[in-house]
Amino acid sequence: MFTWWAKHAKRFPGVAAAARTYLCIPATSVASERLFSKAGDVVTKKRNSLKPSTADRVVFLAENL
Repeated sequence: MFTWWAKHAKRFPGVAAAARTYLCIPATSVASERLFSKAGDVVTKKRNSLKPSTADRVVFLAENL
């Protein structure tokens, strides 16, 4: 797939740049591991009855504040 974008980058420069940004594989798994760790801090034995949407919002707030 990247070979095609390399060949056609001059024809579609903006789309080729977006493809490189959004179709690339992350080099590490640090971001996902950090998120799972934060979710583990939020959903504990005492808070295991949270609705999934509520847990999602709490994790989002904890990660972005």
